[in-house]
Amino acid sequence: MIGFIYKKIVKPILFKFPADDVHHFFLKTGNFFGRNKFTRNFLSSILLYKNQILEQKILGINFSNPLGLAAGFDYDADLIDILPSISFGYHTVGTVTNLPYEGNPRPMLGRLPKSKSLLVNKGFKSNGLSSVLSKINKKNGGIPLGISIGATNMPYKNIEGMIEDICTSFEKVIKEGNFDYYELNISCPNLINIENLKDKFDEPLGFGMLLNKLSYLNINKPLFIKMYLEKSESETISLCDVAVDYKWVKGFIFANLVKDRKNKVFDKEEIESAGKGNFSGKPTEELSNNLVSEVYKKYRDRFVVVGCGGIFNGKDAYEKIKRGASLVQMVTGMVYEGPSVISRINKELAILIKNDGHKNISEAIGAYYK
Repeated sequence: MIGFIYKKIVKPILFKFPADDVHHFFLKTGNFFGRNKFTRNFLSSILLYKNQILEQKILGINFSNPLGLAAGFDYDADLIDILPSISFGYHTVGTVTNLPYEGNPRPMLGRLPKSKSLLVNKGFKSNGLSSVLSKINKKNGGIPLGISIGATNMPYKNIEGMIEDICTSFEKVIKEGNFDYYELNISCPNLINIENLKDKFDEPLGFGMLLNKLSYLNINKPLFIKMYLEKSESETISLCDVAVDYKWVKGFIFANLVKDRKNKVFDKEEIESAGKGNFSGKPTEELSNNLVSEVYKKYRDRFVVVGCGGIFNGKDAYEKIKRGASLVQMVTGMVYEGPSVISRINKELAILIKNDGHKNISEAIGAYYK
């Protein structure tokens, strides 16, 4: 019923307004509700779903379910207190940058409903790391909390300057000690800070330079790297190979946004009228799934794989899990289906896992290749 009301009444009204404004409205509304115990408890009573079949311990962290909010939605830590009430199993804040950046020129967001996609052109919009850290303490939330770190979106003379900016952010985050895991976003396609650099993080040399510098820090929590989507299998494997010897790199997230506007999932009229930016949702799904499979098959004993892109229902999430994803993340599906979709996906996942004869989700991870 809640999902029906959202899709038939609430969403049509919201979609009459600019996506940037609606996103801001939801962040502030979620922050307000999250600070109120009554609203948290009320939402939990109607939207919280728990099932032991979905529980697992990964890298020392207890996850009540595998579905998390991906980086790119709650970039300034407004939703820490509300998300546990709507059945998310974990939550990534960010992407956050060391210095503030107001974002790329509006519109930073757009909708492609026929393509089940969102146009994204934020460029690491962030109030800056100090602002975010001031909102967070060990009592926040109730589900595993992570932070996605990226380079401040500004021009750099060389890759060393960008690396220094990222390292400064990690030094601050490690000192605070209030996160369960870290994400390193090296793959955002909407940035100005990479345009004139000779070396880049999407090449083994530049990626190795970044990891080598980070190795001097005491990275004491699991770190996942948010990877590029439109890389070939060999290019992706070559980057993963660079990370193998850095033991504090625990996994990869596949993957970020689609650039290619010839992607077969796009509705022709929608993509022709789309503005500047890149795309989330269903156009990312097939590419994401393929990368999850290939990396899991080669590195299952070394890296945890997180699947991100195109999840709208339990079947979508389960496909990534059977391909090798221990955890999955979403944003776009929530925007189109409403907050009740989180509990629905988890319910559907529990049924699918049980129907396949598994006693726990951990038995289903990589099922295609066992």
